[in-house]
Order: sequence, then structure tokens, then C-alpha cells
Amino acid sequence: MHSFDQASHFVINGLTQTDIRVDGDYGFNLLQKQMVEGASHDAGERHDAPKCYPQTRKAVLSNIMSWVNSDNDTTRIMWLYGPAGAGKSAIAQTTAEECHREGKLAASFFYSRFSAGRNTKDGLVATIAYQLCVSVPAVKESIIKNIEKNPKIFKSNIHTQMKALVIEPFNSVKSAYPKLILIDGLDECLIRKDQVEIIEAIAQALMMDRSSYLRVLLISRPEVEIRQAFNADSVSSLCTRLALDDTFSPDKDIELYLRSHFEALKRQHILSSTLSKSWPSDESICQIITKSSGQFIYASTVIHYISDPRHNPQKRLDVVLDIKPSNGEKPFAQLDALYSTILSAYRPIMDLKKKIY
Repeated sequence: MHSFDQASHFVINGLTQTDIRVDGDYGFNLLQKQMVEGASHDAGERHDAPKCYPQTRKAVLSNIMSWVNSDNDTTRIMWLYGPAGAGKSAIAQTTAEECHREGKLAASFFYSRFSAGRNTKDGLVATIAYQLCVSVPAVKESIIKNIEKNPKIFKSNIHTQMKALVIEPFNSVKSAYPKLILIDGLDECLIRKDQVEIIEAIAQALMMDRSSYLRVLLISRPEVEIRQAFNADSVSSLCTRLALDDTFSPDKDIELYLRSHFEALKRQHILSSTLSKSWPSDESICQIITKSSGQFIYASTVIHYISDPRHNPQKRLDVVLDIKPSNGEKPFAQLDALYSTILSAYRPIMDLKKKIY
């Protein structure tokens, strides 16, 4: 029989939070409420996430996986960076999926400027901790215990959260476990000082990791504040960098992407019977590659534009090849010109809708 059965109208003095016993469900429920459901690599919200086209970006992906599998404990962080449109998120998604298949992915978080919860630092550690409970069951007890010990842990700064919910639990595990935490699109965290705080907190946490096993892959544009954070001694000593530049021959990958998609278009488009085997010409493909300037997003946009089943692919390719940027000095002049052409084609439709409605 319980001590308080059928008791009423009583007062308990001197009861503190540590006197309250709760089971693991309480801590896990708190964690669930704080995590961001759409942020992981396999989240339903990201069901159409970009991935590397087969047989492309092989050198970059190989470089990343070699680092993930390395026993070198001095470079615990990799910073993969490049301009907008370089294919960073596709590389991140492909890496996450490969590591997941191989049992090496501990957690992932994909930032998005326009998605609530995925554009702040607030749910980052909770989301990582939740995924760790699944990918590394051995750390779940320690994570939940620390949450129940301090139910307001999610109001603490990110340094405290990383220590209590990631590093301390990992330090309690002696066997091998998935090692990679992947964070994509850090520059899409809206508050810039938070971007810096995240980098600093991760570096500080890894210095407390006695296992020397964890790896963190951070992916972003090379924004000023982010560059400065990675240049700090406390971070640079733990970090290796990987720039998405001409070293990895993006033009060859873009050519493979274009040729494969044009072949598929000639088989599947409703007007396929009007397309010759020699279409498009090598010269046309070379022109698109040149206009892409190493940006996969340009090539992808061209393919989507030309593949529209409501339009003639040959005429649309001619439009693309005829586009000339108004100012060639702009870094994304070709892409700007392409978008302007595409959007202008839809303006009459939008104007008509306004008149109707």
C-alpha cells in the first residue's frame, strides 16, 4: 500500500527537485519536444533532398569518407565550403546516406533558412541527442539521466548542452559506435553570432571527448564570420578544410550529369520523336558547361527548364543558349540571366491570373 493512499489536504515542506523521482520516459519526452523533426537526413520534410548524381563528385566524396574512416585524432572537424550552387547540400545528403548505410552516421542536422526550427541554434543539440539515442543505444541512458537531472538543460547555452547531451554520454561508452555528426548549411542559421557559437561549442566539446572517436562534418558557404571562427586557434587546431573548387573538376561531373539527363529526356519526353539522336550537339553541351561556371545548380535548372513536357525541348535549349547576362562581372551573372528568362515566361500567366481573380 502506498504511503499517501486516500490522503488529502496535506502539505510537504522541504521538497526539492532532487527529491522527485521520474522514469526514463519523462526525460525522453522532454527530448522529443525539443528536437526538430525535419532536420535529419531521412526526415519526411526533406523527402526530395538533392543528392549527387551517380558517378559524380567521386573525388570529393572519397576525400570525405577517407577522413571519416581515419584514425587520426588531431583533425576531428572537417569544414566543407563553397559558393551557392556548388552542390554542397547534395554532397552532404549523399555522405549522410552512405555513412548511414555503413553504420557510421551518429546524427545529422540540415539547416534551412526558410524552415522554422531549422534556421536557429535552439533545437540543434536536442536533435543530435535524440538521434544518438537511436544510432548509439548505449548512450541513451546517460543522455536521459542528464536531462532528468536538469530538465531545463535546453535553456542552457549550447556549450553546456553539448557537454551534457553529447560528450559526457559518449565518454561513458567503451565500445565502438557510429562516429560522424553532420551539420549542413550552417550559414542558413539566421543569427550570425549563433553560427560562430555553434562552431566554438563543437570544438570545445571535442576537446573534452576522451574517446577521440567522434568526427563532425560542418558544411557552409565561406561567410566572413564563419571563416573567422574556423581561423581561431582553438578551432583550426582540430580542423581540416575542403574547398569545392576547380581542384575537383566540377566541369567533368556537370558534363556527365547533362549528357545522362539529355539521353533520358530523348527517351521520355512527350515530343521525343521530334528529337534527333545527335541532339543536343557537343557544342551546345559545352556552352552550358561554360555558362555553369562550376555551379551544379545552373545545369540542374537548365535540365528542369528544358524537360518541361508542355514545351518543345529544342526551342527551350535555343532560349538557354541565347541568354546573355546583362553584366558579366557579377559572380552569378549567368544564373541570374537564366532565372530572369524563366520567370519572364511565366509573367503573362501570372498577369492573367490577377485579371481573372
